[in-house]
Formats: sequence, structure tokens, C-alpha cells
Amino acid sequence: MPKLVRTLVERRVPHILALYVGASWGIIEFVTFAVHEFVLSPHWTRVALVLVLLLLPTVFMLAWFHGKPGKDVDEMPRAEKIGIPANIVLCAGVLWLIFGGEDLGAATTSVTVENEDGEVVEREIAKAEFRKRTLLFPLDLGEGLGEEDSWLAYAVPGAIEYDLSPDEFYEPIIAYLLRDRLEALGFPDLLDVPTALKRELSEEVFAEFFGAGELERVDGRYRVTLRLHEVGDGSVAGEIVQEGTDILAVVDEISVMVKDALGIPEREGIEDLPVRDWLSEDPQAVAEYYKGTAAMFVEQDLNTGIELLTSATTRDPAFAGAQFTLYLLLLNASRTEEAIASLQATMANIYRIPERHRFIVKAEFYFLTQDVVKASAVVEMWVELHPYDAQALRYRMMVQQGRGDSEGMLATLTALRGLDPRDGSVLLQIAAVQGELGDHEGALQSLTEYVDAFADDEAGYVRLARLQRRLGRHDDARASLDRAILIDPLSSQVTAALATLDLYVGSFEPARAGFERALELARTAAERVQVLDGLKGYHLFRGEVGDAIRAAEAWTAEAASYMSPLVLGQQRLDDLAIYNAAGREAAAAFLEEMKAQIPPPLDDYLTPYLESSAFAAWGDLEAAREAHRLAVERAEAMQYGELLEDLQRILGRIEELAGNYESALEHYRAAMAADPGVGLQRALGRTLRKAGRLDEAEAELREALVPVPAQPWTHFELALVLEARGHAVGAVEHLRSALAAWENADEDYGPAQEARVKLEELGG
Repeated sequence: MPKLVRTLVERRVPHILALYVGASWGIIEFVTFAVHEFVLSPHWTRVALVLVLLLLPTVFMLAWFHGKPGKDVDEMPRAEKIGIPANIVLCAGVLWLIFGGEDLGAATTSVTVENEDGEVVEREIAKAEFRKRTLLFPLDLGEGLGEEDSWLAYAVPGAIEYDLSPDEFYEPIIAYLLRDRLEALGFPDLLDVPTALKRELSEEVFAEFFGAGELERVDGRYRVTLRLHEVGDGSVAGEIVQEGTDILAVVDEISVMVKDALGIPEREGIEDLPVRDWLSEDPQAVAEYYKGTAAMFVEQDLNTGIELLTSATTRDPAFAGAQFTLYLLLLNASRTEEAIASLQATMANIYRIPERHRFIVKAEFYFLTQDVVKASAVVEMWVELHPYDAQALRYRMMVQQGRGDSEGMLATLTALRGLDPRDGSVLLQIAAVQGELGDHEGALQSLTEYVDAFADDEAGYVRLARLQRRLGRHDDARASLDRAILIDPLSSQVTAALATLDLYVGSFEPARAGFERALELARTAAERVQVLDGLKGYHLFRGEVGDAIRAAEAWTAEAASYMSPLVLGQQRLDDLAIYNAAGREAAAAFLEEMKAQIPPPLDDYLTPYLESSAFAAWGDLEAAREAHRLAVERAEAMQYGELLEDLQRILGRIEELAGNYESALEHYRAAMAADPGVGLQRALGRTLRKAGRLDEAEAELREALVPVPAQPWTHFELALVLEARGHAVGAVEHLRSALAAWENADEDYGPAQEARVKLEELGG
């Protein structure tokens, strides 16, 4: 060994390797500088590091054969002739394997679009691969802070996110989105969550980094300790400790260090104002703003949130962020006129909002003022300038959903999935849209892909079972739900899904017991609402209208505990069918209640929409046609295609009741093309029977029984078709099937009474 060392020294191998290491370090530093200076792919630093390591054998050979003092040999040694090319080939192969699929170009790309006023706008935007998906949890409160200071726990991470929002390299995931999940785990205020659980939740939302830390106040000074963890292994990517008397000044300092810890490059042209300039110079207004957002999004106390935000905006009317949040809360409280005033104040001070957030403000303003063209232009500009911004894509998808543009939704969801293939929630949405488009095979494939990738999520199996049930594959659906219940035996969602399956196949007692069990298992108001929604359907299915109304009232009471009045009102629209089953008087009272709850401008089209449906159900065809005309006119003006599709169904019913069967069939089929379902199939079968097209009617109704074999209304309609065709035995069989479902129906439930009379007529 001493001889080898002596030989290496004689050939100056250590000297040359030391020079190489020094030169390599300089190269890596230069590459790092170039990456930051010219905003190149950060992969280049790793490329340089891997390359200098891989070339060590070549440097060693050159040193060994040419490092000895004296005249160099003329003939290149054989080992060198073979070894150096082999090392270079190896380098190329390893670099290709490691970095062949990576983007090694610039970390940004240039986009050019027209804004809503036709002006050309050009931006350099961060590519999706290089955005830092980060979840900042509320801080834990330490020494010197009490319950009255809890708003600071939410304010510090919220202000950091707001301060960093102008740079799209930073992609925040808002901790409030995890509120329901944390409540179910026993952390309703989002505070004092164990780090291991924070990491697990961050994995669930596909964050790359999560921030956790503490906030203290000692001798009048705030001290913030923020640790940024890598989600993959939980290791600390950077620890930041900052203190000062002004909490917003502390946030400004932390924001700079967060960018450095995350490796976000410095760029020219990125707005970098003190966070106070984005928020407010009035510290009390800032405090009330964050107290108000916490009241709404953590405590789900809408009224307190409105009160605090109103105070904040009274103190500082130019506080645009508070004005816009107040607009959202007032809108959800159905206080539309006040909401419009707050939105107008936001627009007047929109310069106080980072550009990245201005798009949603403008879109909301144009939609609320019913300038649909400009609203759509703003949304498209948002997506084109920020094609890697998930929030922009989700907002566009919401607009497309309102228009009834399922194909557009599918394209947008595909783009969202491209941003992060790990996000399984997008795959579930893709499956839902594929189902709406009638692509059942595609939907099955998407759901199968989801359950394969997320085998421990029972929600995927519930969705898969729902589609299998819709296709008439009830055994497969039960197998999927059996798998789901193994994952979580105490899941109210899975238990309710099994109850619904039992109901649809005619196992009525197990279905009722299943819903009761699901209600016992439900841990939160949201879970109880989901179960009660199924229970409403169960009672209506069985003709137990009184019980259905009581379930609807229980649903409303639970939903009101966390839904805003605006959302609650929209969610209750479908209950009109229950009250119609109870009779015109009950339905009319419900209609008046709903009309009083629908705020402007939603009432422009939702009120005539509801009235057209109600009047048609009551047989008041003239009033139904007028209400329908108004609903169509206003829905077309706002480009609400989803509503227009359902208005086709309502017009079909109006035409059917008027005896215009061919016209009714045309409208039913148009509605069916947009949103196929058992109810529309039954309407088609019923209308075909009235038109005398009995073969077609029977085929349509038998197909309607495939997904819901025990559906009593379908059995009753099929019995009428078979009676008309002279098949009394078959008619009796289907009447008995209908009455089995209606065994415990209310005494005054009309369909059950008609079925009994018809059964007696046929001698059954």
C-alpha cells in the first residue's frame, strides 16, 4: 500500500484530482449561477454534478498515464484508448437515463394573449414542472399568546402566501381546504396538528413541501419559527426563525427566506411590495380581516365573518383583499346588493391585489353584472397567461359546467391531470364527465385506474360501484362496495351506498336498515347530509312522502350548520319533486319559500325555471309555458347551458301533458342526450305509450329497469304498456313489483292507489 501511494504521488494523481475537484466546484457554482441568473432548469446543477463525478475515471487515467514528470509517451496506452471512450459513452448513457425525460430548457416560457379589451399582453411564466407546491399549516401558539391571539396562527401563513402570490413559481395549497378532514380527525381549529399527520395530509393533496412552526411573543416581540419540510421523507428543507415587533414586517422577511429555501429564482418584473401594501396600513383592519376569514373558513360562522370583514373595510375602504372576501361572504349570505357594493369597491382598488388574483375578481365582476362576453374573455386570458395554474383551470371548468360544455370540461380536466398525474381527484372528475358524455367504457377505465392507484380510498370504489350499477352490473357494484367496506368498516358513505344498491334491487328492509346504520356512523354534519340525501330518495322511492319531507327537513337543518344560504338554497332545488308528491298546496308553499331565498341576479333565471317545473307538475300549462319562455330567455343570455338542458326536459313534460307527443319526444331526447338517466327514459316510455308506439315504449321502459330493477314508477308504466298490448299476465307481474316497493306508501299517495285499482281491474 505505501508503494501504491508513493507511485500515485510520483505520477501527481492526487494533485491533478485536487485540481479537478476545484475546477469542478467552480463549474458547478457557475452552472448554479447561470441557472438562477437566466432562470434555467434547476436540473442543470445536478447534470453538472453527475457529470463531474462520472468523468473521474477519465481524469484518473489521464493523471496516471500523463502525470509523471518528464517527457510524455508518444503512444497512447491501450487502457487509455479503450477506457476514456468507454467512460464517455457511460457518461452519456447515465445522463440520458437520469435526465432524458427532464425539461433542460428554460424554467419559464413566454405566452401572448389578448385581454378583455382586445389589448395584447405578453408574460414570462413558470413551467409546471418547476412550480413549488407548498402547504403552510397554521402556526402553533407558544409563549405569550392566548386564545384571543389565535387569529395570528392563520394570519402569518396566510400573509406569507399572499406576499409570495405574484410569483407563479410558488404554488400555494390553502390549509383551509383540509378543514373537514382535520375536523373528522379531531382538529377542528387546524391547530396543534402533529407533524406526522401534517406530512400525511400534505401527501394527500400532492404538495412537495409543507410548512409547520410556532409563534411566540416575548417582551413585546413576535418570534416566528417556520420549518419547511419535504413531503417525500419529511426532512427539513430549511428552518426560518425571525422576530420583530411588527408581525407584517416579520412576514416580509420570512417570505424572502421561504423563496430561498424552496429554490425559487429571483426574476425581474415580479411584483415585490411589502405585504402591508397588498393588505392595509391599518393593523386593526388586518387583524379583523384575518379574524373574519378564520371565523368563516375554520369556525364556519358566516355572520361573524361578515361582521368582522365589514369592520375591516370600514376602517380601510381601499383594503381590496378584505372587500373581495366580504363580497364572497355576502353573496353566500344572499345579500346581493351589499355584495355588489363590495365587489365594486374591490374593482376600484384592484391595484391593491396581486395580478395573479385580479383575474378572478374581474371574472366575478363581469359575471355579476351579466357581461358574459367579457367574463369569458377574462377567464380564457387567465388560463392562457397561466396554463399551469390549477386555480385558473378549475375556474374555467366551473364556467364550462354552467354552460353545459361537457367536452370542454373534459379538455380542461385533461390539462389539469397533465399538471399533476398524481392528483386522483381529477381522475374521478374525468370519469364523471365521461359518464355524462355517454362514454361508459372510458369512465370505467378511469375509475379502474383510480382504484388501482389509490387502493386504500373507499371513495373510488363507491364511484365505481355507482357506474357499475348504472350499467346494470349490480353484482360487480356490490363487489366494489364490499371491497370499500373492508377499507373502512365505519364509513357512512359506503354504508349508505350499499343501502342505495339494496333499494334499487328491491331489498327494501336491508336498505332501510343500511340508511339507519349510516346515520349512526356519520361523524360530521357533511356526512349526515350525504346520508340524509340518500334517505330522502329512499322514502320518495317507496311512496313514503311524509317521511321524505321529514328527511328533507332534517337535511336542511344539518346543511344549514355549515352551508351558506346561497349554496343551501341551490342544493334544495331538487326537493321540489318531494313536495310535488305531497300535493299542490305543499309544493306551492315550498316554491314560495325557495323564491324568497334566491337572491338577485340568480332569481332572474332560477325563479322562472322553478316555476315552469312546478306549474307543469300541477298541470297549469299556460303558466308553465310563460315561465319556461322567461327561463330560456334569461339562461341563454347568461349562457347557462346546463340549465337549458334541463329546460328541455320541462318543455317535454309540458308538451306531453298538452298531448303534443312528437314534440315532447323531441325535447325528452334532447335532454337525454345531454344528461341520460332513468327518469328521462321513463318519460320517453310513458310518452311513447300515449302516442301508441307500444313496441318502442316497452323497449325504453325495459331498458330503464336495467340500472334500477325495483323502480316502482317504471314497473307501473310498463304494466300499462303490457295491458295495452293485451299481455295481462305480464302487466299484473309488474304491478305487483311496483306495489312491493309501495307496500308502506302513504295512504293518499296517488301512484300506489292507481296501481292497486289497476291490479284489481286485471284480476290480480
